[in-house]
Amino acid sequence: MNTLERIALNITAGLSVLSLAAASVTAAKTARVFVDSEASVTYNEVKESDEGAKYETYVFIQGKFYPGSFKDKSLSIPSFDEVASTLAENMKQRNYYPSATPEQGDLLVVVHYGVTSVQQDLGELFMLDQSDPYADQADPEQFAEVYDDTFDDIQRVDDLARVNSAAHANSMNNSRLGMGRALNKRHLTTTEEFDLRVEMEDERYFIILMAYDYSKLRQTKEKELLWTTRFSLPAVGTNFVDAYPALARAARNYYGTSLEEYAKSRTHFGTGSVDIGTLETVGVENEGEPPPEN
Repeated sequence: MNTLERIALNITAGLSVLSLAAASVTAAKTARVFVDSEASVTYNEVKESDEGAKYETYVFIQGKFYPGSFKDKSLSIPSFDEVASTLAENMKQRNYYPSATPEQGDLLVVVHYGVTSVQQDLGELFMLDQSDPYADQADPEQFAEVYDDTFDDIQRVDDLARVNSAAHANSMNNSRLGMGRALNKRHLTTTEEFDLRVEMEDERYFIILMAYDYSKLRQTKEKELLWTTRFSLPAVGTNFVDAYPALARAARNYYGTSLEEYAKSRTHFGTGSVDIGTLETVGVENEGEPPPEN
């Protein structure tokens, strides 16, 4: 082997190592999942025992789909059946199994999913920062000289507000994923508050499961919510195709539970059985509360 051949071989080997390293980094990309879960006291007493979680059957039903504020094509790639199938596989960890028929089952589980909408700060929208000489103008008349002609058609502004209100009625914000509840807890440390507020800054992919007493619903038409589990991760830098399997997997220990605060779970994106990262759980409570109204 001459010198040129050896150089070429070394370069090829080096590129191969770099390719493997890059593939390893990609495969090990970590999904940071925030989990919030609530359940009624009565349900907890039935579900949990010294022998483990009670065996229960369920029927899935599709809930609301939240497309977010920006067009995200990845949200439309997986079908609801694909999302539900992935959830079902991971719910076995908590002894939940699909019912044999749609007319049977202990639970009716409504599946809501999509991406959150992050409201833009009005200060940023109108660029009213410290560098703006009119931002803290004490004289309202001087302020009006600059901005009065911006909204000369009040009726048009009112119409716009009504349109935005209707649009936001079908949107999900990060605080409704359990983060608002976490921020309101007592004795929140400065670090915890900072981390939570950072989590709330950007759009998040999420899935929310709301489980109702299916037997009672069939017999009396009464809708009794037994538990709600919400799980989400940052949407920046990924897509829903890779996110929903990670979400379902990261929440597998929390379906139907009552967390006093919240849990943070780390896993890999996409499908597969790679085990990555650590798990952090904070407390358990006895009684949950219904999620916010849509």
